[in-house]
Amino acid sequence: MPVRRFYGWYVLAASVVIELFGLGFGIFAITTVYPYIIDTFPDWSRSTVFLPTSLIILLVGMLSPLIGYLIDRYSIRLIFVAGILVQGTALFLFSRVQTPLQYVAVSLLLGVGMSGVTILPNQVLVSRWFQSRVGLVNGIVLAATALGAAIAPALITRIIEAADWRTAFVIVALLASVPPLLVVLTVVRDRPQDMGLQPYGAAPGAPAAPLDGMTLRDAARRPTFWVFAAVIFLGGMPCYSHNKHILVFLKELGFDPISAADYKSFYFVVSACGRFLFGWLADRIDRRNLLAFQVLLIAGGFPLLFFVPAYPALLVPTLLLVGAGYGGLLPSIPILSVHYFGRAHLGTILGAYKISYDLAAAGAPAFTAALYDHYGSYAVPQAWLTACAWAALLLVVVGLPHRLTAPARPAVDGRVDPGLPAVRTERG
Repeated sequence: MPVRRFYGWYVLAASVVIELFGLGFGIFAITTVYPYIIDTFPDWSRSTVFLPTSLIILLVGMLSPLIGYLIDRYSIRLIFVAGILVQGTALFLFSRVQTPLQYVAVSLLLGVGMSGVTILPNQVLVSRWFQSRVGLVNGIVLAATALGAAIAPALITRIIEAADWRTAFVIVALLASVPPLLVVLTVVRDRPQDMGLQPYGAAPGAPAAPLDGMTLRDAARRPTFWVFAAVIFLGGMPCYSHNKHILVFLKELGFDPISAADYKSFYFVVSACGRFLFGWLADRIDRRNLLAFQVLLIAGGFPLLFFVPAYPALLVPTLLLVGAGYGGLLPSIPILSVHYFGRAHLGTILGAYKISYDLAAAGAPAFTAALYDHYGSYAVPQAWLTACAWAALLLVVVGLPHRLTAPARPAVDGRVDPGLPAVRTERG
């Protein structure tokens, strides 16, 4: 009799579709259109043009604790459906904007919709289905986001060059809505217990072990919680400035639109590979050391941007280093959250961490645009963002423990699950 494939793998595939189309063709579609917005509305300041990125991500961050709370108590499928419908509507309305006020209003609507399809609900979903290989599955989900972000710039730019940016937004609205909605309605199930199954890695035939872990209140009492939040923010700042401003940066250096879009796609291909590779490595080597290496890639690669105007050949090494580090940073958030604080309240804890993550994602493009408007170049913001990366590396090295001291909780058959160590307390 053939062995039936574990249903969690289908749920993981559905999460890949949601991330690739829902998020990859959401926020990254907007950043691809920025050079064309500048041409269409020449009287808009650079800060106004880049405002949607900051508003959307800031709103997603502000809503993350609420979304985490809802995820821990209600159906993820319902949250997905609502988010997909609102996001698709907002993307369509972007094709109709004429004024800065409309631009802001549609951005806020997109932020509300994106809260229901962004990384947080997918991370919680796959963590429910997989008790082991957590690094791998989170890496796969996050790689899907980067893959969507890699496809979007090249595809959308070619659509715009063949038609216009308003037509491109209509097509993007369909791509961001139809495939994710289909897999949510036909494939996604909230928990393995809903189908009489156990999470992947649980002992066959044994009753499901209760989830262990700290509450958000308990986690927030530990210095590790706040140090890790600062690392997420400081390490994310240069990455999010880079991936939102790169098309405009390259346009100013004389790159044609399609070449610039292809370089941005290359950046996200590298990021996708980094997310998968570092997620796989997180199941096998010291996770704190891995995080330090990821931040080192960002801190070492970002300063190369200073020299790209004079030495364009340095663009590819810059994209490789920063893209790989950025790709590794994202899967580290759920992996280290589980490692330090457990799984019982993962939705709430990840919702709190998403504030830090989204403050960086929202703040970096606005910060860079404001400094550009003031100084007339990217040199000053690049200096500040380089300092952020090196500060993040210092915090990892001196502020995060390699591991916590209490032994991991054994699995129900007496073996320790290497992928999901139980909650441990900090030394001292």
